[in-house]
Amino acid sequence: MNEAGMPVSDQTPALRAGTGSRGLLLATVALLALGVVMVHSAVASVAEPGAWYARRDLRHTGFAAVALLILAVGWRMNYRRLGGRGGVPVLPALLLAAALVCGVLVYIPGIGHEVGGRYRWIRIGPEDYSIGFQPSELIKLSLVIFLAAWLTRETTDLRSFWWTFLPGLGLTLLCVGMVVREDLGTAVLIGTAALAVMFLAGIRWYYLVSPLPLAAGGFWLFIVQDPARWGRIAAMINPWSTHNPSAYHARQSLLAVMTGGYFGKGLGHGMLKRGFLPEGSTDFIFSVFCEEWGLVGAVLLVGLVLVWLASARRVSARAGDPFGRTLAGSLGFVIALQAVLHVAVDLVAAPPTGIGCPFVSAGGTRLWTMAVAASLILSVGARAPAGGFSAESAGVGLTGPEHVSGPAMVSG
Repeated sequence: MNEAGMPVSDQTPALRAGTGSRGLLLATVALLALGVVMVHSAVASVAEPGAWYARRDLRHTGFAAVALLILAVGWRMNYRRLGGRGGVPVLPALLLAAALVCGVLVYIPGIGHEVGGRYRWIRIGPEDYSIGFQPSELIKLSLVIFLAAWLTRETTDLRSFWWTFLPGLGLTLLCVGMVVREDLGTAVLIGTAALAVMFLAGIRWYYLVSPLPLAAGGFWLFIVQDPARWGRIAAMINPWSTHNPSAYHARQSLLAVMTGGYFGKGLGHGMLKRGFLPEGSTDFIFSVFCEEWGLVGAVLLVGLVLVWLASARRVSARAGDPFGRTLAGSLGFVIALQAVLHVAVDLVAAPPTGIGCPFVSAGGTRLWTMAVAASLILSVGARAPAGGFSAESAGVGLTGPEHVSGPAMVSG
């Protein structure tokens, strides 16, 4: 009950000052608008004949408009409907199951669509007007939601290795294995995001380091034994090598960043995007931004992303229940990690991963799933109690809920 005697879950949602919600909404809208401008600039010199829908800039503008609609409507829905009261949370489980089915469909001839030598897409409809999406993005979002809902149930024993951590790890490995062959970068994101959810929910930290041998084996199998991916590691170490074909992307990205100077060449006046820098509207849009806006613009963009992250953290800290705290914190962490990886790749501090800049890079599936994530964080902030979430009153420790389950569970 709140001070007016109304159940907290039935309060009229409002983006109140002090919860971080308003800052999060404004930063998200600003990043979406900046993304539309930069995608138009990045592809301005590339001729894209055919139907209007085939033009990446116009298509991205439509995607951004839908993302705004998701933000406007999504935060008004009560995030607590995704949680579960004893038993498996049904809606998140159905969402995850549907995402996994879509992940299987990628490998079916005639349904899966190849881009850049990798099968990551599903396309439905005529060629010029086909609807495409990446199941890996759906898997990433739905896994975070499911784990947050499942781990914060009152009946979940967070201290149990065998009944809580191991099933969560198994589900995570299933999701990672679904996409790791075709999209290693997203697979790493999925695995890291799942561990972050477990940590925020209160799983013991030494449980979370147990998958390190599996991670080392995956590194050997999917990177060291893959000449193309190992070439990207070598390109990160020496981007100026003329003997490594993978160094071309890194070299052009660095040239774009360095030639921008302090104030850039001006919007639309970048030169490296004119056929020299591949994927300028997606994987390397930060490099295009640096060339056209310079160091000052890059600092302002990073500052805007930091405002978004600080707002998401504030929402998580003031959430009204453990599920909201874990959900908002986990989704904020995932988007933060994507931002860090994108900037690191464009600055050649990390090998190319195919990770776009949050809310800025072109791409419908990624943009919409991030809009859903932002709307869920806003939903948590809109329903946070005026005084914030009290860990002591809710029986939640600093590392997560300290409840234990019934006799059916066995502590690990």
